[in-house]
Amino acid sequence: MNSRLLAGRLLLLLGLIGGFVSFWYTISFTWNPAFQSVNLPDAPTHSNYHAFRGAMLALGVNLLLVWVALTAAKLTKEAWGIVTFMTVFYYIGWWAAWPIWGLHAPDIVAEMNHVIGTVGGLGGLLLLRPRNTA
Repeated sequence: MNSRLLAGRLLLLLGLIGGFVSFWYTISFTWNPAFQSVNLPDAPTHSNYHAFRGAMLALGVNLLLVWVALTAAKLTKEAWGIVTFMTVFYYIGWWAAWPIWGLHAPDIVAEMNHVIGTVGGLGGLLLLRPRNTA
């Protein structure tokens, strides 16, 4: 087996572990009354709705990464570009709120999960980038 494909798939596996762990914790906020926006009298469950919506978007990106891992040997540049674009913005959602608004994951375990997910996901995509065949 091609060592680049194997390494890329292993890195994607790390990214997927981080991504699916994050997905599970995010979706669990959907039915958690403690996650409600009590200061929104017209819609206290609106934050639960956003947790569900965010989890579904995360699921979509992580399933795209599964698809990349499975089709890595025949992945086109266009498909790789689209998945990479979506994945970069997925990880921006994990990281950009910290320097902008001071918002971050609730504890060091969650932060480390995000580090593993980001390094694995982006590293795997970088290794699995289709080579120029022309």
